Order: sequence, then C-alpha cells, then structure tokens
Amino acid sequence: MGRYLISRVLFLLMLAVLFFFNPIDLSAQELDRSLPGDKIEEIAGRGLIVRSNPGGAKVFIDGIERGQTPLRLESIRPGRYIVRLEKEGYSDRWFRVSVRSGSAVEVSLELKEAVGMILLKMQGAPGSPGPDKLPLSGRISIDGKSSFDTALELPVGFRTIQIKAFGWEDFSTTVFIEEDTYRELELNMTPAAFRLSGASISRLRFNPANAGSLGTTAFNFEVSSPGRGTLTVKDEDWNTVFALSLGPFETWSQTVIWDGRTDRGEILGDGSYTAIVEVKSIPWDDSNPVDDGFVFQVFIDSARSIHPLSISSGKSGLLYAPLPALLPTNSFQIEGSLMAGSPPESDGQSEGVWESLPFAAAFRFSPLEQLEVSAALNVMPRFKEETRLGIGGSAKWAFINPGEKPFGAAAGLSFSWVEKSSQSPFGMGSGIELFFPFMINAGKYFSFVLCPAALWTGEEGFPLEPAPRLLVSGGVIAQMTYFSAGLSIRQEYNFNGGQSWPPSIIAGGEVKIFPPPSSFVFSLLGGIWSRDNSFGGFGGLGIGMIH
Repeated sequence: MGRYLISRVLFLLMLAVLFFFNPIDLSAQELDRSLPGDKIEEIAGRGLIVRSNPGGAKVFIDGIERGQTPLRLESIRPGRYIVRLEKEGYSDRWFRVSVRSGSAVEVSLELKEAVGMILLKMQGAPGSPGPDKLPLSGRISIDGKSSFDTALELPVGFRTIQIKAFGWEDFSTTVFIEEDTYRELELNMTPAAFRLSGASISRLRFNPANAGSLGTTAFNFEVSSPGRGTLTVKDEDWNTVFALSLGPFETWSQTVIWDGRTDRGEILGDGSYTAIVEVKSIPWDDSNPVDDGFVFQVFIDSARSIHPLSISSGKSGLLYAPLPALLPTNSFQIEGSLMAGSPPESDGQSEGVWESLPFAAAFRFSPLEQLEVSAALNVMPRFKEETRLGIGGSAKWAFINPGEKPFGAAAGLSFSWVEKSSQSPFGMGSGIELFFPFMINAGKYFSFVLCPAALWTGEEGFPLEPAPRLLVSGGVIAQMTYFSAGLSIRQEYNFNGGQSWPPSIIAGGEVKIFPPPSSFVFSLLGGIWSRDNSFGGFGGLGIGMIH
C-alpha cells in the first residue's frame, strides 16, 4: 500500500514538472504553414488572443464564428481548439492551440494575399500580318495599372486586362483569377485601320525671333498605325515657303515643329500662312493607302516678343517695379530665386551680413489675350529668429500692349500677406495693392517704366491702416533675344503718422539669360536697401522656365 502511494505521488510530481516547464508545447501547435511574422506565445492573463496582419479577419473556433481580429476571448474554457482566420482577398489560415487555466495564449498571424498566375500570349488574329510587316509590342494594363511583364501574379477575383499596341486595335477582356491556379490566356489582336485624330497647334500666332521654343509653333496629332506624311506651309499668295517630310510613324503621338523660317533658314515676314499636314498609311497588305490630313491658319507677328520677367513678388516685371508687358495667351513662366547677404525686411533690423537666406517660388500665366495672373511664395528663414512666410498673387490687365506700340499701360490688383512684416525681401508688400505700370520703349531694345501704386497695409501687415501708403517704383530694362537686364527702384511713403525721413527705399539689378534651344531661364540679381537709418546689400540666383 505504501509503495503504491509513493509511486502515485511520484507520477503526479513528474506530470506537474512537465506541465510547469512546458505549459504550452509550441512544437505541438499546428499551423497550416509558417510565414515570417507568425507568433504563438504564452502571456500573463487568461483565455485566447488572436491578431492578424492585416486586421479585420473573421475568426472561427471549432467552426463557429467568434468575431474579427484583433479578438480577445477571456471566457474560453481550457482545452484544445482549431482556429481558422478568413478575410476576403487573402488565403485562409488555421492552427490548433491548447489553452490552459492560469495563462493566456496570444497568436499573431500574417495573412497572405490570395493570388493566381496567368500568362498572357499576344498574337495576331488569323489573317493578320507577321512581325516582319507589323510588329506586335503592346502596353499591358491590369485594372488600369501598367505592367511590363506577360507572366503575372494577380489577386483573386475579376480582373480587366487591356492591351494597347501601335498598329493594332485596342484589346480588352475580363477574366476571373482563381487562387493557387495557373492559366494561359491567348489575346488575339486585330490590325488597326489607319486614322488621324487629335490635331492641334501650340501657337496660332508666334514670333520666330523669340528664343528657343518660344519662337516656334508645334503641330500635334495622333495616328493609329504606320504611315508617312508631309508638312507644307504656303504664304498668302499660295507659294510654298516651307516643306518637310514626316515619318515613318512608329508610335501614336506625332509632333511637327515649325520655326517660322523658309527651307533655307530665312525668317519669314509678318502675315498669315497656311500650314497643311497630309498623311498616308503604309499598308501591310496589297490594299490602297489611306489618305488624311488637316489645315491650320498660322500668323507670324514680330511684335509678339516673349521675355522672362521677375515674378518673386507675386507681380511680373522688374525686381521692384511691375511692367505692363504680358505673356501671350496660354504661355506660362515659373521661377525660383535665392538671396544671400543682408536682404531687406520692413522691420529694419540687420543682425549681420549673413543673417538670412530667403527664397521664393513663383509662376505667371496668361489665360486671356490681355490678362495675366501671377502668384508667389516667399520663405524667409532667419538664423536667430523663427522663419517667416509670405504669399501673394495678382491679376494684371494690359489695355495698351507695349509689344505692339511704342508705349504700354496696364492696371493690376494684388493681395499679399507677409508674416510679421509689411514687405518681404523680394518686394512683396503685405496688404491690398492697386498698381498702374506705364512703359515707354526707347528704341529697339531699351524701355523705361514707372509704376505708382496704393497699398493698404500696416506695420505688421494687418490690420489695415486708415489711409493707403504710396508706392512709387520705376526702372529701365534692356531686352535682347537671349538675355535681358534691368535696374529698378522702389520708394514707400507712409501718411499714417509713421513716416520716417528719408522714406524707405530699395533698389535692385538683375540679368536674365535664356539660351536656346532650351526653355530655361537663369537669373542673377542683387541690390541695396535703406530703412529707418539701417541699410544693407544682397545678391542672389534664380532659375526658371518659360513656355
């Protein structure tokens, strides 16, 4: 009897020891498969905790749905269970787990997207030409996303496959992708009929003397299959002044550029010209070629000069004086500028030669014949203080175009805000400004500008002062074919009791270079300023683009 009791006690002790050192035998847990990120561990607490990546998976325990991940079941009884995770678009995961009293089991599983394999085989439909006559190289997109491979692993479900190949009709089909399957899909392409579409012109009126692409016009169109063509330009007497062979066409989009010159490179005179584009298909069989084409009336106008201007203040012109000049309709300019030294700010505080490195990003655009809009962002990082910002924009209406007459005039309205200041280093004045730039052309290259303006502002920009400040700016500009240079000066008068004498003044100089054939503009700028018995000097660089 004693020996029996002793053996029973030893057996129970052995079970206790085994259970204590291995309460959850991880090697005994059964997963359908192991993925990186899977984890099963015992933690303090009670019950079963199930997580998944991504979350939101349905949790079935012994076939009964108990909720969605992340799921915590504290009331589950100790025992051994089969757990399955199910989420749309992902493969099911399952495992067996033992839950015991006095601890909790936390299970974290990675969910793998459910996919199937498909192999696309592009080929011509019966009766189509071989690759020696009409190559077949298509652009593949799956549900609108481009693919560069024909062997694809795709998510389970319905997928739309589209093929676009030059010289072939567009192909589209919808297939159902099954999980863990491999399928070959034959795509029978049909040769495309020759078509011309999307004819447009970049500039109906242009000046060949402008720099680079600004002195050209472009004819754009699309063709559906291989072909050739010609561009012929005729003057008002219907004489051919320019001819160019086009093709062979090897892709859809075609662009033909004309620089307003004859075949010998001579600039044509002002007037109306007829541009004729004629295209013809290259048949892959014995059929007759298909002819098509379009005609545009284009105008050469030597008064339509395009020059880049400074726009970092939110108004286009010289650095500190707006100009009445406008861009041609649908043209635009973007610009970025960086200053160094001791740039001017309206607080008049100068803390050293390299106290700030302000920079600006700006653009201008002409949506209508006599209208131009501009906008700019000024950022003024200071080494000993917090960064200041400025943002503004303007609209300018030119009622006398300086490019067509010996003088020009415009009216403009701008709205700007400069943080903790009434003026930024780039000449942006915080507040509402009404300005009237006037310009007189002195010869072929030089022009003088004067611009009075009224500015409703305050020492901190806002609130507005009861009376506007008077701004007077002016300058001189020289505009050549590939570069321009200018000097400008701006003076401010405050009639609200805060005027110091002499009044604040700022002057700047700039040089812009726009070498052909690119559309880039490179700028050098510099200047001096004086305000409240403080003064400083600065310089800077800029880069932009005009089109």
